[in-house]
Amino acid sequence: MPIGMGKKSEGKYAMLRQAGLVTVIPFLLLVSPLIGYFLGQFLDKRLNTSFLWIVFTALGFAAGFKEVYSIIVRISKET
Repeated sequence: MPIGMGKKSEGKYAMLRQAGLVTVIPFLLLVSPLIGYFLGQFLDKRLNTSFLWIVFTALGFAAGFKEVYSIIVRISKET
């Protein structure tokens, strides 16, 4: 917290920070699997396989949900 910030400002700052964390969640759930999908497609073409896109898309979903869980835990600790 910056020096000289009162209790009222501190509460607003915390609320804005939590709102910022919450707004990241939909982007994580969308972008993580997409990155996995495109990485899997790229590797499928380079290695002449046909299943890696499924594996990397699933890993993207798992990574996205793990990050959402850690954000929720962080928000619940702050309140």
